[in-house]
Amino acid sequence: MSLVFRRKSVKKTRTPTGTNIMIQGRAAPANPSPNMPHRSVKYVEYYGEITDGITAGLTKDLIEYEVPDGHCAELYAIGIMPDYDPATGTSNLLDITIATNDVDMSLKFLCNHNGMNSLPYGDRASKQPIRLLDYPMRRGNLTPKFNEGVEIEIKATAGDNDVTEPVRGRIKLLLYEPADVRMYYGTDINNFASLPGGIDQTLPRRIFADYAILSSATEGKSRWNDLYKLAVKDYEEIKVTHIGIKPHANADSGKLYDHRLKWEAPEYEPYWKINEQYNALPFGDDDDYQPTQKLPSVIADHVFTNTYLKFQIRDNGSAIPAKGIAIQLFGTYRRVR
Repeated sequence: MSLVFRRKSVKKTRTPTGTNIMIQGRAAPANPSPNMPHRSVKYVEYYGEITDGITAGLTKDLIEYEVPDGHCAELYAIGIMPDYDPATGTSNLLDITIATNDVDMSLKFLCNHNGMNSLPYGDRASKQPIRLLDYPMRRGNLTPKFNEGVEIEIKATAGDNDVTEPVRGRIKLLLYEPADVRMYYGTDINNFASLPGGIDQTLPRRIFADYAILSSATEGKSRWNDLYKLAVKDYEEIKVTHIGIKPHANADSGKLYDHRLKWEAPEYEPYWKINEQYNALPFGDDDDYQPTQKLPSVIADHVFTNTYLKFQIRDNGSAIPAKGIAIQLFGTYRRVR
């Protein structure tokens, strides 16, 4: 069965008309058992496609979905099929971000066909399943949450060159009615987006997703260089639970580093090996045989606050060129005041 991708120019459906499945904005009939405890929760698969290109450095909406009246929405999975030209081997998509009503949610996913797709599409051509943001229908989870009438936007940004081949995306959502929200989350539907992961939190607690691409070549002297560096304020707390590295032949090792505490992980040589022949931190791309690795709790429980969160790399004595290596980080973010 072939998939028909839905473009954003097609009129969106506002009301799910009592079904529990909606595909491409059209309702599919369903007859749930009356004994099902979540019979009124609706599952949504939504697709988007950009076929008219993206100018270098600019952003376009890949998916736009408006939460229907009388419902709230939980976004729990995203898959991206980046552009790719088989004749030249080029892919010019840079990243994917999640926004709502054109307001960025500070979630950044590196998405490029050439070994840097952090949101695998999850189809038969992909060695990795679709990216799960968090487990849905669980209190305290960090899935992005939206109230009725809000537009969920998945935005695609081009890199240094124009995107000329199609970019495709898919998202997985759950729609809740008021009784569902009370049952599963113990609150009123109007407060759903104020729960952890929601867009209306006063003190945000959400997924952390960010990336970096090596901005300048290393010196070829086996010295530590900052591949990733983020200033974390004293009212912010970040935990890093997963790291994916796109390796390079001249890369030797990498480590996570807390600048204020002088804490590093791993703590001893040989650190994480990140060479093309033996990469201890697989990126989790469509073509990877291994997913992004979850870090052990002694690392994943470390709290970065009032510091620089760094990931440092070391070459093997030969320089790593600019853009020769990249990193994607996942974890949790919390603002305490």
